[in-house]
Amino acid sequence: MYKRILYRTPALADLRKEYTFADMHIHTKYSHDSLTSIKHLLKKASELKIALAITDHSRAEGAMEACKQKKVMIIPGIEVASSENKEILLYFYSSRDLWDFYCKNVERQLIQKKHHKYNVAKTVSAFKIGIGMEEVVDIADDYNCIKSIPHPFTLPPRRSHRFFAKHKRKSTLKKIEAIEVLNASMPPRMNKLATNWAVKEDKAYTGGSDAHIISEVGHALTACKADNVESFLDYIKKKKNFVIGREIKFSVAANNFRKSMKVKRHKSLNFNEKAFLRENLQEDNDWSDWK
Repeated sequence: MYKRILYRTPALADLRKEYTFADMHIHTKYSHDSLTSIKHLLKKASELKIALAITDHSRAEGAMEACKQKKVMIIPGIEVASSENKEILLYFYSSRDLWDFYCKNVERQLIQKKHHKYNVAKTVSAFKIGIGMEEVVDIADDYNCIKSIPHPFTLPPRRSHRFFAKHKRKSTLKKIEAIEVLNASMPPRMNKLATNWAVKEDKAYTGGSDAHIISEVGHALTACKADNVESFLDYIKKKKNFVIGREIKFSVAANNFRKSMKVKRHKSLNFNEKAFLRENLQEDNDWSDWK
């Protein structure tokens, strides 16, 4: 099982002959904590020759917009925060199913859509829906999708391992196909704990960057012998994929997140966003052997 997780910078030239690589955890400007435009994201994916799963926080517009083009393979996704402040990644086989799920179960259930003026933690906590996780999983189970638990050992309040591992949620955990074992924005220790848990529960693996800015895209990838969304997700279900990548330095990822949130919170104050990003968002993309 552990051989399906490679903690190293991916050199993909030879592997591309057999595998398609996808960053399975991407945020866009439609998330409350990201500034990335769909146009720039697609350009970056084209340069890196990878597919993307766009998984905005309780929003589907980014994935739907990206699915309109055909140059980059897009896996329609969403990251839903339940009423308990725990998250689940949903990967849909079709954009139509994603939109149906979003309109019926997420859009009208958002508890709060506004940013807190001063407190990042309160903003993060605000962007959740008024449905419990067990119900979210039950609803998603009626759709053709893969459910994956993201960064289960992240910092509270979003840390979810203990929440899902409780005996009373055994049936809910059983309905979840995968666990995110490599999140490039998490410290290595948290990813190792997630891997151990995935092995223990015999879950499929997913991996992604959890990118909130362009420079973070592609640091962690999921690889499958597939050339379309359906076969890619089927490959994960069958536990025949592998994940590859390395973590972004945690202090850099945290700093980028904080500054991105600052711009989003103060957008009404007429910030020069381009200048702010150029001066403040740190780059950490020195992968000389990428191509």
